[in-house]
Amino acid sequence: MTIFTDAAPDELFVLSGTEPGFDRLHGIPAAALGEEGDRLLALSHLTDRTVLAVTSAYHRRVLGELIMPTNELADMLTIGTRRTHIQAVRAGRDDDCPWYVDDADPDAPTAQPATFIAIEWLEREDIAIPSRCPACTRISRSTRFTKGPDHTGWSHYHHCRHCTHLWLPPVTALHPITDQDAAHQRRADLATVKIR
Repeated sequence: MTIFTDAAPDELFVLSGTEPGFDRLHGIPAAALGEEGDRLLALSHLTDRTVLAVTSAYHRRVLGELIMPTNELADMLTIGTRRTHIQAVRAGRDDDCPWYVDDADPDAPTAQPATFIAIEWLEREDIAIPSRCPACTRISRSTRFTKGPDHTGWSHYHHCRHCTHLWLPPVTALHPITDQDAAHQRRADLATVKIR
């Protein structure tokens, strides 16, 4: 079967996951699709658990964001994930993208299994430098681009996951969180977990 590097413009080929645009996410070749990167294409039919792992790895490693645990995650698995068969086509020289995919009959010689994951509606937050929440003193590393106190307009506010307090840390006041602080925080977090 023809591979990407050997395919002529408009020729069908088989995706290997090494073509331009692919990252290995949780060991799975995946690529963001669309101008806004609102969908992921992963090669093979993924289980729901692997869909979550690939999506999380994409946001964390590629975008520098964490996915918030909201109802959108369940919606992504039930209505935002489509397992199908695709065929890849080498784009012409005038196209912005080097390849594109079409749906394919599973019995076609160039068909291969793939999973499309709609990620545009997931609630996300930036990964930031760890900072101590002024309200509850717990360590937080999340930020959100939002409106908040102490500033007019939009800004990157730290958002405490524990008490939901928003604050703008002064750049000069940022201090590193030591390993001892992080270990103490983990012990405090474990003490609040209820085992059923």
